[in-house]
Formats: sequence, C-alpha cells, structure tokens
Amino acid sequence: MAQDNKGSIITAAAVVIVIAFVLQVVFVFADNKDAPHRAVIDFSKAYFWVDKSMDKRLCDAQRTIDGINVVDEYIQRVTSNAKENGWGINYMKSIIYHIETHTLSKDDSNAVVRLTCYKKKAINPLFPIVAKLFRLNKTYHIDETINVIKEDGKWKVCGKLFDLTNNQNLI
Repeated sequence: MAQDNKGSIITAAAVVIVIAFVLQVVFVFADNKDAPHRAVIDFSKAYFWVDKSMDKRLCDAQRTIDGINVVDEYIQRVTSNAKENGWGINYMKSIIYHIETHTLSKDDSNAVVRLTCYKKKAINPLFPIVAKLFRLNKTYHIDETINVIKEDGKWKVCGKLFDLTNNQNLI
C-alpha cells in the first residue's frame, strides 16, 4: 500500500513540473511579442542609459533631422555636457524602475502609451547601495505620453521623446 502512495506522489510531482515548464515557455513567448508598450519601455531604458540601441526603437521620421542622426547627436551632447562638468559618461547614465505603461489608444498602426516610472543615477552597480546609505541620489518621477507607430511590422516610438532633440537639462 505504501508503494502505491509513493508512486502517485512521484507522478503528481512530475505532472506539476511538466505543467510549470510549459507555462514558463508560454510566458517567455508572450513576453517577447512586440507591442506598443514594449517599444516605449525598450526606448526609455536605452535613452536614460545613454545607449545607442535606442535607435532600434525610434521611428524613421525622427532618426535623422536635417541630415543629422538624432541619437548620435544626443549622445554627443550628453558626453560633452559630462566632460564640461568634469564627469565621465557613466555619471550621466540613469536607470528607470517601477515602470508602468497604459495604452491610451491603439489601432493597427498607431498607439499612444503613457509611461510612468522613477529614474535614478546609475554610475556603477555599487552606486545605488552607497547612494541610498548616504542619501546621495535623487529620485525623479517620469510621467510621459508617447506616440508609437508601426513601421516595417515593428512598433517604434515617435513624436516628443524626453526632449531627445532639444535637451537643455541633461543632468
């Protein structure tokens, strides 16, 4: 009798493991599906990290203005501002967290997404811990409404983007 009980426990555990594995695969594929909110999050993370990969989520209409690559110009401006103040480019990098998106409107090729999150400096991996201990790091609340369009089958951000083309206050 004890043998049958042990066999059913092993069978039940195996079924639970298989179901968990299948659900994990489904969740991974669902998370990788392109959507307007995903474009906003990807672009925002790259923008505040001062990463050239933001170019991948920027619409063609805003990629170049008057023959100038907007992303390269932005990175150059941030780098120059950092050097003028005696800092390295890492001082200008920030992370965003507690990210929430709400799709305000959406059709087949256009969407409007509201992004709310918080931003902090992220000079290096240890900085957030030290900054929290000594209260060195300010937290900034971000609340932006961003237009997203579908280009070449992929959602891309377009329109006013955190003052990408006119960034007076880079710090």
